[in-house]
Amino acid sequence: MRRYLHLRSATYALAAAAWLFFLLTTFRYGWVRAASDFPNYYTAAVLVRKGEPLRNYYNWTWFQRQVNYAGSNQLGAYVPQGPLTMLPLVPLAALPVQAAKRVWITFSLACLVATIWLLSRMTRFTMAQLSLLCLLGYGTLHYNFLYGQYYALLLFLFTLAFYMLRRGYTGNCGLLLGIVFALKLYGGPFLLYFAVKRRWKAVAAMIAVSVCLGLLAVALFGASDIAYFGTHILPRALRGETLDPYNSLNGTASTLLRDAFVMEPELNPQPLWNAPFLFFFFQPLVTLAVLAFPLLALFRSNEPRRGFGWYFVAVVLASPNTGAYTFLLLLLPVALLLNDAPRREKIVLIACYALLAI
Repeated sequence: MRRYLHLRSATYALAAAAWLFFLLTTFRYGWVRAASDFPNYYTAAVLVRKGEPLRNYYNWTWFQRQVNYAGSNQLGAYVPQGPLTMLPLVPLAALPVQAAKRVWITFSLACLVATIWLLSRMTRFTMAQLSLLCLLGYGTLHYNFLYGQYYALLLFLFTLAFYMLRRGYTGNCGLLLGIVFALKLYGGPFLLYFAVKRRWKAVAAMIAVSVCLGLLAVALFGASDIAYFGTHILPRALRGETLDPYNSLNGTASTLLRDAFVMEPELNPQPLWNAPFLFFFFQPLVTLAVLAFPLLALFRSNEPRRGFGWYFVAVVLASPNTGAYTFLLLLLPVALLLNDAPRREKIVLIACYALLAI
C-alpha cells in the first residue's frame, strides 16, 4: 500500500513538473511570439465580419494582403479550410491579432484540460497519468500552442462526443460530430461509423446539424461561393494538392503515392516509376481501404472503446492533409486503446504516439 502511495505521489509530482515545463516554454512562446497559423484563422474571421466573399479567401495573393492588413506580417493562406472553419474565432476578431491569439491559446489550454478530465472519467487512468501521456507527445502539443492551431478544440469536441456516446446520449454525440464536420472534415467519416453500428439517432442528428450549418454558410457567403468551395477547393484538398504535394513531411499516403508515381520536373524529377495512372488509381483506393477495413471489423466488435479508437486512428491516417499539430487528435484513441490493452500492446501504442508526435 505504501509503495502504491509513493508511486501515485511520484506520478502527480512528475505530471505537475511536466505541466510547469509546458507553461514556461511552449505556452509562453505562443503567448509572446507571433507565428503562423493563427493569423490565417484570425484573418478569415475578420473578413467574415466585413462581409467579404468567400471565394476571395482562397486567392493566395489577396488573402496574404488581408493577413497584413489584419496586423500580422506572417505568410498565410486559407486553403484548404472549409467555409465555417473560422467561425469559433469570429468573437475574437475585434481584438488585435496577438491579443486574440492569447485568448485563443488560453481557451485551447482549457479544452485540453477538459479533455484529460473527460478521459479520466472514461478510462482507468488518473488525470496525472493522462497528463504524462499527453505531454509525451510534446512535439504535437508544442506546435498547436506555438502556432495557435485548432486541434485542442477538435480533440475536446471528439472526446465529449465519445463521452456522450458512452453514456447513451447518441443524439448529442451525432450533434457534436456534425459540428466537427462543419468546422473540419475529420467528423465526416463518423457518419459511416454510426451507420455500421446502427446508431440511427446519431446519424439523424449528425445529418441535421450538418444541414443547418451548411445553410448558415450559404446565408453568410451565398450559394455561389459555397459551390465554388465544393467544386474547386474541396476536390484539391481531398487529393492532397493544397500544400506541397511532394513534401514527405506531410506524412500522408497521398504524398507517398505521388512521390512514387508522378514525375514533376522541379519537385519530383525522379519518381520510383513515372506512371500517373497508378497514382490516380491507388490514391482513392488506399483512402477507402483504410476506412473500410476498420468498418468491417466493427460488425463483430462489442468493445466500444477499441472500435471507436481504431476507427479514429484510421480517420487520421486517411487524411490527405496533415501537419505536426494534427497528431494531437490521437491522444483520444491512444488513451481509449491503452485502457484494455495487454502490456506489449501498450508499449507499442505509447511508442507510436510519441514517435508521431515528434
